[in-house]
Amino acid sequence: MKLSAIALLAALAPLPAVAAMNNLASQLTGQHAVYNFVLSKLRTHDITGATGRMNFDVVDGCTGWATTQHMTLIVRNVDGSLTKSVSDYITWESKDGKTFSFLLRESDNDGPMKIDDAGIATHTGADDSGVIKYTTPANTQLKMPAGTLFPMQHTEALLAAGRAGLTFISPLLFDGTTADGSQATFVTILGHHGPEKTKWSALDKFASTDVDIAFFERRNDDETPDFRTSMRYYENGVATGLVMDFGDFVMTGKLTALSVPASSCPQPKSP
Repeated sequence: MKLSAIALLAALAPLPAVAAMNNLASQLTGQHAVYNFVLSKLRTHDITGATGRMNFDVVDGCTGWATTQHMTLIVRNVDGSLTKSVSDYITWESKDGKTFSFLLRESDNDGPMKIDDAGIATHTGADDSGVIKYTTPANTQLKMPAGTLFPMQHTEALLAAGRAGLTFISPLLFDGTTADGSQATFVTILGHHGPEKTKWSALDKFASTDVDIAFFERRNDDETPDFRTSMRYYENGVATGLVMDFGDFVMTGKLTALSVPASSCPQPKSP
């Protein structure tokens, strides 16, 4: 992830404190979602096609969120050959915002799965600073700057921004998909919608926010994001209308299956 203007990000809209965001997370739920991806734009002559599929699961573990993402991507090269990539992304994020464990493993062309990144990140400071202890790469430890959010916190932050009518936010994020530590993100709020009838009855009662998210590497001086995605996020954490921009090509994802299980966790008592 790349970034050229740290000072610019520092001047943008402030985020609610993590403690405040924890109070807003009650609408987030578990989910099982399946997306089919098709190629929607090419910026290179090296490939001629791409298709993909992603299974995304979130389990409400009462004290935290367990997330599993399994994605298969098949790219057709200009010579007609196919390149197949499979990735598994597995995380646990505590609801108190303190601990985040992560594992990312990948394989190419049906080869063995190899772990790219794994470890545990912990918020140790009141300013949401902390430390990342990697087991892969081995013996690697990095500091998290103040204000770094974990993925579910990041989702709640952008949903809160949509509810508040903001046009953008710029939180730091650590999601365990890179060995470089926290990333800079620039989230553009494209619109906010009240509850409305959808194809999926599980979403009908929830408001939603349209977002465009650019990811930058904090330590590099580059204005071009390493990765960019857009989607409509519902207040329960389900996303529709996914667009993933990999630079050389862009893929559009359609939600093809969705189930939202009822929570089995004890409900907080009314005061």
